[in-house]
Amino acid sequence: MTDTNNFSEDQDHIPYCIGNIRHNGVVSTSNRLIRPIELSANEYKALLYAMAVANLSEKNNQDKGITEQTYIYLYKDDLADLLGLSKRNSINVAIDRIYKELSSRVAHFIIEEPNQDAKKKTKKVHSVVPIIRELRWEDDLKNAIQIRFTSEVLPYFTQLAGGNFTTYQLKHLFALDSVASMSLYTYFIKNEFKFTNQETYEVALTLENLKALIDINETKYDRWVDFRRYVLDKIVAEINENTDLHLEYETIKKGRPIVGVNFKLHHRAFEKPTIEIRATEREKIYLDVPFEDNATVKDLGAKFDMNVRSWYIFNDDLNYPHFKKWFKQLGCLTDSQANVVINDSLFQMDFASVGMSLSDFKKSMKHKLKTDSEFVLSLRERLNDIFGKDVV
Repeated sequence: MTDTNNFSEDQDHIPYCIGNIRHNGVVSTSNRLIRPIELSANEYKALLYAMAVANLSEKNNQDKGITEQTYIYLYKDDLADLLGLSKRNSINVAIDRIYKELSSRVAHFIIEEPNQDAKKKTKKVHSVVPIIRELRWEDDLKNAIQIRFTSEVLPYFTQLAGGNFTTYQLKHLFALDSVASMSLYTYFIKNEFKFTNQETYEVALTLENLKALIDINETKYDRWVDFRRYVLDKIVAEINENTDLHLEYETIKKGRPIVGVNFKLHHRAFEKPTIEIRATEREKIYLDVPFEDNATVKDLGAKFDMNVRSWYIFNDDLNYPHFKKWFKQLGCLTDSQANVVINDSLFQMDFASVGMSLSDFKKSMKHKLKTDSEFVLSLRERLNDIFGKDVV
């Protein structure tokens, strides 16, 4: 790790930035920064976190700024928290991948420059530049990634007091799992100033611009039904479930062909909650729903979690009392969740008994997963690995 004692106190820049803001902070970026190119979600989140740390350090040290010489420390535990990783091995794998791939990434900007044409004073120029000047990840300690940004990138998230920039809540960005969702969400927030104090507003995008915004090749998913099913509906569902925006959309047609999408946005910041409950107390309640009741719970407002193969509601749902008949036993799994577990090959290898048929094992274990809360609790870490999230 860099010896911070080597930095003299009379330097005109901040020598290093250390942040511990996690999900509670904000990040501000210039509106001329479109997005980093070809980043994975983890790389994008690590970059945003580094920018947020820089924002905070500059705010706390108003007489000094961030330069190419400034090291920004992203500690492993903080990264693991924002990426939703719990096992040590998965944390190291994710950070190693970020380290190896982030160093070669570039950013896409739109720059306005003087124009020789007297009719137009300025011209717009697209520019692609490196993001990282130096990236350090020490083999022995492996406790923090140290980042130095290039001078070309720094102005787009530092010294923004007098510029055209947007501030985003980290908790909403970090709740999204795809870069496409993050790109569309930030686009809407960036343009929100045009609709100040409006609870609901509309934003229209051509299909070509929408695909460019979420980094989908124009020729990919050229059939609207495929683009809607495999891309757009998933993005809209993820933003609606995890952020302060609620999206609906309708198509824009030119004759019969669909040429664009008109988004209708509702900002939940304007809502007056009917139930007083802190955000940290809001949690999912998974439901044990027989197949024949699927349509009923859907009509009542339940949603389906594809990762854990189960219907769910939130504990502040207005229709909460109507779902009680489908509540699973406390601390246990639903029928569909138990099916996922008993069909996991590694789970079968670890828990199957010698001489017991596979069908008998599944029947016995399924009953135990649905009724024995202590047994389920003992499997909590394994269940998190299977489902990729906490289900009990």
